[in-house]
Amino acid sequence: MKQVMEQVKEPFSHKAQKQARVADSVTNEAWRETELEDYIALIKHNLFAKQVDKTALIFAGQHVSYAEMAESVLRIMTAFEKDGLSSGMVAAVCLRKSPEFIFTVLACTLTGVIWLPIDMDSPAERMHYLLENSRVDRVISQTPIEGKANLDIASLMQIPKMATEDSICYSLDETPAYYLYTSGSTGTPKCVVLNHRATANVIQETVQCWNITDKDCVMAVTPFHHDMSVFDIFATLSVGATLVLPSQEQQKDARAWAELVARHNISIWVSVPAIVDMLFTLSEPEQLSSLRLIAQGGDYIKPTLIERIRGLLPNTRLFSLGGPTETTIWSIWHEIQDHDLDAIPYGKALAFNQYYILNDQLQPCEVGEVGKMYMSGINLSNGYLLDGQLIKNDFLQIRNTQQCLETVFQMSDLGYEREDGSIIFAGREEGYLKVKGVRISAIEVENALSKHSQVKDAIVLSCSHPEDDLTELLALYTKDDAVSEMVSKVELREYLKRSLPLSHIPTKWLSIERLPLTVNGKVDRKTLAKFAQEHFFPLSTSALCAASDIRDSVLNVFKEAVEVSESVSISEQTLLSELNLRPKQLMKISKQLADIFSLPVDFYKIAKCRTLKDVVAYLEKQSCVA
Repeated sequence: MKQVMEQVKEPFSHKAQKQARVADSVTNEAWRETELEDYIALIKHNLFAKQVDKTALIFAGQHVSYAEMAESVLRIMTAFEKDGLSSGMVAAVCLRKSPEFIFTVLACTLTGVIWLPIDMDSPAERMHYLLENSRVDRVISQTPIEGKANLDIASLMQIPKMATEDSICYSLDETPAYYLYTSGSTGTPKCVVLNHRATANVIQETVQCWNITDKDCVMAVTPFHHDMSVFDIFATLSVGATLVLPSQEQQKDARAWAELVARHNISIWVSVPAIVDMLFTLSEPEQLSSLRLIAQGGDYIKPTLIERIRGLLPNTRLFSLGGPTETTIWSIWHEIQDHDLDAIPYGKALAFNQYYILNDQLQPCEVGEVGKMYMSGINLSNGYLLDGQLIKNDFLQIRNTQQCLETVFQMSDLGYEREDGSIIFAGREEGYLKVKGVRISAIEVENALSKHSQVKDAIVLSCSHPEDDLTELLALYTKDDAVSEMVSKVELREYLKRSLPLSHIPTKWLSIERLPLTVNGKVDRKTLAKFAQEHFFPLSTSALCAASDIRDSVLNVFKEAVEVSESVSISEQTLLSELNLRPKQLMKISKQLADIFSLPVDFYKIAKCRTLKDVVAYLEKQSCVA
């Protein structure tokens, strides 16, 4: 406690007190006395008493009722009891997106077992770190993990159920409930310790605001190791609604998502903006008519995307969601209105939370002044887990306007407050670029560029000349699908000059087919930065040499990916359909090709190719893009 107290700051001057807006319900942490709806008790009721024949889950054509789900959950709870896995212990859930994953997480929640979802596509070394750092007691998986106490999910599902509702034991308080890993500034993943109380606040506020009922159908498109998925699972099941899970083959196929939306009349969609963009790009308009609410968070939302959605679904409610993992699922939001044309507000804090915008001296910023975001309130997580021990890095105590000590989380997010109290996201600290001594917000330039009628996506980066180390501003962009001709770079420069100072006008431009995404669906800026640097300032001619051998390289990559008998040869005329490649294999091939040629390779473009000759032609076109 002494270490925390040493961090106490007094950032609020008497002058600034008039500008700092503090929610009455947050003052002196009054939220601790707040009565929250017990979402776990509601799930228990839906499982064992209410509408037992109602469909709870839909997966790969299979419909699982609440009664069937209850049966499976009780089997896993029985297995936990026999194995000695009990409240306070940690279970890693190493399962792909499936009903079994849901059953396991529910069993953990109802018995007080701390659950940790693991990204099954993690490299072995990373997965080892996640399990070791979390001090996992059991691993629940389909394939045993060496050196760990494993529970086979198939065996768990066969155990005769002996557990009953009386076996349910959990705490709706601040004790650890589940762990989620998030990116660390040092490159090492950080394990965030979350609790049921904070989760309950998000679910309660959102269910009420969005009017979610048992008539709704929710799409679980977010990976289960991402915090948004916690809402998908627990909010949906707490109201007795239906949750649709894309199968392994459907998880990265936007056309398949659209088909699921149409087939099951999905009404609520929550995801990162890039996923929404893919959905609306590859779907037919009539397929999405059932969506009554679309919420996006985790990344910047382009006003142009909102305009597109409004044009197709004018009556659909649209929300912007925000807040890092450390503030539980989402802690700030904004219902997007027709007048939100230039920028989509980050919004206002959820009930029983407060956001502060502070400068480097921890003084409140003036209205309109950009500063760093800090958050206090019920949504704060417990901290980080490092080698099994709870630490409070980035959590500090300050004195608020009432001179009461308040614990806040220090974010890397930057923003400013409008006159109406809404916060406008202004990027992250690393989102600011310094070019020729001028500090430039990448998002500011991207927002201006994306308003051009012929531009679909825009990312602004900086790159350095290897000889004189001069830094230049670079814009990568994709053209709108409805536009046939390529937009002129001269025209784009002149367009930006209408709204930005000369210091903010990129000096280098690069048109690409599609922006690459990370596993969480966010724009992969690191990959783009590496590609741009090598494109404009190549350190060697290796990439150019590789490009001249595109044909041979493509054939070799496909030969290595599939089992081909000696009597069968692969040539440019080979049909992709003849190779019987699964989507995951084709994704791996796309990544290999991207690595070989140092080019952004669009998986969907590769998937549309009829022959290997088409693949070669696509890569040749990519290599010539400037």
